[in-house]
Amino acid sequence: MISVALVHHPVLNRLGESTTTAVTSMDVHDFSRTCAMYDASPVYIVHPAPGMHAMVSDICGYWLDGEGGKRNPGRKQSLQNLRLAYCLEEVIDQTSANLWYTSASPPAASTTPIEEVARMEGPQLIVFGTGWGLNHHHLPTPTGWLSAIEGIGKVRHLSVRAALAIYLDRLRR
Repeated sequence: MISVALVHHPVLNRLGESTTTAVTSMDVHDFSRTCAMYDASPVYIVHPAPGMHAMVSDICGYWLDGEGGKRNPGRKQSLQNLRLAYCLEEVIDQTSANLWYTSASPPAASTTPIEEVARMEGPQLIVFGTGWGLNHHHLPTPTGWLSAIEGIGKVRHLSVRAALAIYLDRLRR
């Protein structure tokens, strides 16, 4: 079983300082749809602010209980696996999964290829950070760090939605 968390706090800003980023509707829709396509669930959106939880609940309500779900049953189905949490520890309390962090520049000396995680028994939780990545100094110790996605270009900063799709595709192949 694979589940995914998108963390908005604590994450880093471009200066390497701890910060909190805002949830966007694109986070909600794209993470849910991508995870539904690759049968990863639940999908956790992690943010400490009640206002962000209210916004996500409003978005989901439109698709799960309102007109949106009638017009687009696929979107409704995708959002059914979305869960909200105030912190990553709350997510961990709900699961017994191995905890895997992602980063374009993992701080760990050794990393684990996503294909190796695919062969592991038991539940796995893959954690993505917004902004400039997870502030791992203020998060629980993970089982490990996943190997970074290697591209062929010089830019090393994928959107978190693109990274999710690449990791899940490699995990499920």
